[in-house]
Amino acid sequence: MIEIIRTEQQHVSALKSMLFRVWHQTYAPFLGEQRVDHLTEMWHQPAKLAQETADGACATFVALDGGEVIGHVLAADEGEGHIHLMRLYLDVAYHGQGVGDRLLDAALSAFPNGKCVTLEVYEANLRAVSFYKRRGFVFREKLRDEFASDELYEFRMWRAL
Repeated sequence: MIEIIRTEQQHVSALKSMLFRVWHQTYAPFLGEQRVDHLTEMWHQPAKLAQETADGACATFVALDGGEVIGHVLAADEGEGHIHLMRLYLDVAYHGQGVGDRLLDAALSAFPNGKCVTLEVYEANLRAVSFYKRRGFVFREKLRDEFASDELYEFRMWRAL
C-alpha cells in the first residue's frame, strides 16, 4: 500500500536518489543526460532537501511504497495566500494510479488559507501538462527556460484554491 507522509530528515538520501532517477526518466529525452545530471546535482543537494523538511513555509511530502520513496511534492507559501508548487515527481512505474493526485492534494491541503497556486512545467513534458490541466490549472504565460542555451520553454500555470 502506498502511503503519503510528510518528508522527514530520514528520507533525504532516498529522496535525492528518487529525484535523480525520475528526472532522468522525465527530462533526459528533451534535456539530455548531461544537463539532467547537472541540474539534479545543483537543485537536489542533501543539505537543501533537509532544509526544506524543516522550513515552516514549505509543505513537503513523500509517497512510500513499502518504505521506498517513489514520489515527492514540495509547495511553499509565498505570502498573501499565494502557494508555489515547486516540485511534484513520481516514478513512472506509478503513473496512472492516483499517487500524483494524492501528493498534490496533500501539499495543497497544508495551506488552508491559500488563495491560488502557481507552478512551472516544461512545455515538452506533455504528461505533466495534461495532469495539471485535468486538475484545473490554466496557462498564464510561456517562459524561456533560464537554464537552457537552446530554445526550451516552460509554462507558468495557475489555479485558484
